[in-house]
Amino acid sequence: MRPTEARGARVALALALPALVLVLWEAAGAGGLVRPAFFPRPSAVARHALTLAADGTLAAHAWVTLGRLGASFLLAALPGVAVGVAMGIAPAARRGLDPVFAVVYPIPSILFLPLLSFVVRSSEPALVLTSAVTSFFLVAYTTMTGVQQVERSIVEAATHYGARGAALLVKVLLPAAAPSILTGLRLGLGYTLIVVIATEMVSAPSGLGSFLWLSWQVLKVEDMYVALTAIAALGALSNWALAALRVRVLPWARDAAEAA
Repeated sequence: MRPTEARGARVALALALPALVLVLWEAAGAGGLVRPAFFPRPSAVARHALTLAADGTLAAHAWVTLGRLGASFLLAALPGVAVGVAMGIAPAARRGLDPVFAVVYPIPSILFLPLLSFVVRSSEPALVLTSAVTSFFLVAYTTMTGVQQVERSIVEAATHYGARGAALLVKVLLPAAAPSILTGLRLGLGYTLIVVIATEMVSAPSGLGSFLWLSWQVLKVEDMYVALTAIAALGALSNWALAALRVRVLPWARDAAEAA
């Protein structure tokens, strides 16, 4: 099977199950097997989504969530990669930070919201910082692992040909660790979105999480399903964007996967 045909088959397979679920849901709603007050038909949710999109409600909440997601992810990714590289190449940094990571990483990010609210005394920065905590540790860990797993022979060969310091880092270590780094970024983005939605549900006046929670509280069920769909779409698009970046940055990884 040619690569384009294989990709088409994978896309079709990925869409088949969600499409089947929606068809069965629509049929169950039309046949009266589920209560429309709690499980409105997908067609009704789609029509309501168009209404919310037309009056700007959906876009307003989506842009707020997207802004928080972007800010939180940058706060997690940039320091996470830097700290992970430092821990990967410097045993002293690893020994010093390992105990901190072991204590802080298992704590659910949402629990940092009250503490950060006291520290920064502003709700929006507190939301962004809270959403970045777990992803920072995740990116740092995967980056550190990627740097540690670079084959020693590669480093020795680069050193033999004169690579030292920043040149060794930029031209050897980072490219060799890039698969692990990008995997960590992809996972970190997913966790960031999860925590952004959670913080919006408990503390924010706007955003898709806040819209979802308010809809549930007042039993505006169609609003709730539209918010859920928008969150799912945002997650899928962000994941696709990082997957596309991985293909562009690491074309050999795509070729190896297609060959397999």
